[in-house]
Amino acid sequence: MGYAETLRPKLLLGTFTPTPGRSFSEVVQNIIQQAKDDGFLIGGELGAALATSYLHPQSATLHIEDNYRAIATKLKLKPSPQGEIIFLKQFGHQNFGNDFLLNPLADPLLIHAELLIENNDRRRETAERLFSKYIDERQKNA
Repeated sequence: MGYAETLRPKLLLGTFTPTPGRSFSEVVQNIIQQAKDDGFLIGGELGAALATSYLHPQSATLHIEDNYRAIATKLKLKPSPQGEIIFLKQFGHQNFGNDFLLNPLADPLLIHAELLIENNDRRRETAERLFSKYIDERQKNA
């Protein structure tokens, strides 16, 4: 709750949607490739889908260090208050998930927190899978 109510609003850079004529599913591969090229991290539903292969993503949260407008331009996104692509500023230096070698994914704990923001059964179930696969063991070893 602290993440959703306190930290996340301070990190919000903007919400975007694909330019007209393009759907979210059409930009997913571009997001993944651009994340690898530009060094930003993928979270939210898209991050959870890549980590668990369980969820069909309808949105993404992108954790950006630098110029988010340049990334939005490269991805051909436009600002939208109801956009399905959320840009957040990275905080600190440990936002990445160590276990995610093939994809530039945010830390599983951040992805988990993003999934729990909305009350949605499918997202909650995916968050539980993510917790079991990546977070629970780390918590036991802490």
